[in-house]
Amino acid sequence: MIYTMKKILLFVNLFLAMVICGCTSSGVTSSGQTSSTEKTDKIEKTGWNDADVALYATFFNKQLRNAGYTGFWWDCNDLINRKKLSCRQQIIDAIMAEYPEEEYSYKKTTAGFVEEDAFTAVHNMKTGWNLGNTLDASSYDWKKEGTDEVGWIIQWGEKDSKGKVTTKAFETAWGMPVTTQEMINYVKECGFNAVRVPCTWAEHIDEDNQVDPDWMKRVHEVVDYVMDAGMYCILNTHHDGWVCATENMYNKYSSRFESLWTQIAKEFEDYDERLIFASMNEVTDENDSWSPPQSVFEYINKWNQLFIDTVRGQGGNNAKRNLVISPRGCSGSDRDMQILDKVTDSVENHLIIEVHNYTPQGFCFNNATWTTMSAEWIPWQHEYDIRKDFEMYDRWQKRINKPVIIGEYAAFPKKYEDYR
Repeated sequence: MIYTMKKILLFVNLFLAMVICGCTSSGVTSSGQTSSTEKTDKIEKTGWNDADVALYATFFNKQLRNAGYTGFWWDCNDLINRKKLSCRQQIIDAIMAEYPEEEYSYKKTTAGFVEEDAFTAVHNMKTGWNLGNTLDASSYDWKKEGTDEVGWIIQWGEKDSKGKVTTKAFETAWGMPVTTQEMINYVKECGFNAVRVPCTWAEHIDEDNQVDPDWMKRVHEVVDYVMDAGMYCILNTHHDGWVCATENMYNKYSSRFESLWTQIAKEFEDYDERLIFASMNEVTDENDSWSPPQSVFEYINKWNQLFIDTVRGQGGNNAKRNLVISPRGCSGSDRDMQILDKVTDSVENHLIIEVHNYTPQGFCFNNATWTTMSAEWIPWQHEYDIRKDFEMYDRWQKRINKPVIIGEYAAFPKKYEDYR
């Protein structure tokens, strides 16, 4: 008994010595100086969190590359300052490091339309960027259609000599500069090979469902900027709130949607395979519900199917152009993705699925009131959350045999001190 107690005391003393030594090695050296590890721990992060966003960008793009997807960073002058033609280089470097030149060196060398399947197009797009808050800027409210009320851009925006609101008034309404070829060239120089051009059409369509020629001309110019820079371009319908996934809204506006996509497809019918059309953006029901009734999924499919059939019906290169369809709200959940295997196409292997991802929302967003905000990247937690999302996307890509793009992702830079 005494011998046993001595052994116990010996083990206790050894354990205490190890703990003391361990604390000393991580904090204080034998000479009493603070170690480099403790110094690092005591450094308080200040200023912008670009270093942490770069960690996010590295991990997220690693998942994209491993899965064979293309991601499009949502940007409103946070990542690339279009006015100054400057960028957050640390974040850009983190993105581009995941795409070695030897694997992603696609350059179009053949003139005209060259048919490529959807998986090939997604690979060739490499990594993409969103022209955010520009051609998608809007003051439209579908609930005010049929009344005398007009949007604030139409009411207060810059007007030409004939009293018509200029395209510039819309393009700059949400604080972005007028897009130029120089800006798009700079995006290319940063390493991106694809640009998503979000575009809202609602305030540019007349009572006969005809697109304003001035607006179509400006959209055409911006698409040309991207194509002339040698990049892929995705053009969509964005904040068109009249595209709602309900029986009432579909019956009311499907003819407008068909007319719109007929005009867009005709406008660009001769463009080569690098121009891709996307049906819609984050569409749900009239209440923007994230827990909608089952009928919503039926009408998401109807909008997607109408889009495909309309574009294919315009002939030219549209017959085999790659097209992008999306689930409700561009959500990649099991409930949302399961409907997309019911959409059909007249040609095989030319449909792409678009989802959006801002996981983890507390890190990616600046003001997510529904979760805990953080300016710091927490690997053990945040990486797990993103991996679960990608596992879900991968299940559906394999089931429906269509490639996936993340049409929007980003972590918006924040100041550490604002989130403590």
